[in-house]
Amino acid sequence: MTLFKPSFPMLLRARFNAFAQDTRGVVAVESIILLPLVIWTYVAMFSFFDMLRMKSVNQKAAFTIADAYSRETQKITETYVDSTFTLFQRLTRVSNPGMRVSVLSYDQDTDKYTVRWSEIRGTGAGTALSDNNVNSLREHLPIIASGDEFVLLETWNDYKIPFKIGMDDFKMKSHVFMNPRFADQLKWDDGASS
Repeated sequence: MTLFKPSFPMLLRARFNAFAQDTRGVVAVESIILLPLVIWTYVAMFSFFDMLRMKSVNQKAAFTIADAYSRETQKITETYVDSTFTLFQRLTRVSNPGMRVSVLSYDQDTDKYTVRWSEIRGTGAGTALSDNNVNSLREHLPIIASGDEFVLLETWNDYKIPFKIGMDDFKMKSHVFMNPRFADQLKWDDGASS
């Protein structure tokens, strides 16, 4: 009786088929491959949720402050602006926010916005708005009737992403427009008697 001795390619094919059909350790290999992806997805969802939560908190705080200005019937003072900035800091719970509150009006004859007054507080606030630079914000400003005034409240803070998932830290901004509710104008108290 002669023994059949398979050729090397047949032996290689048989070993490969046996390896392909062997299912021992498949779960461990799949876990090793997918676990980093699952962890990254969970961390990314946490980071995106935190970013959207902070955006919502920032926006709600800005609307609260703008609403307080719109309901004011007395002249606005430095103390009032400082207090609203402190309130904004407490509502958002961030360490380095910025806020700019301005009262603007629109003149249809000249097709320009004018600044009645503007105050800034916080870090990275830039400068207060003036008649020279307010019209550069034109695409962000609302269309209103000629002669009407409105409050523009701009807020920002530096958002630090909790986990580095491919996004960099960025400046979170919000713009809120509000018409004065109980008075036709919101005046600044410059200390002079009126």
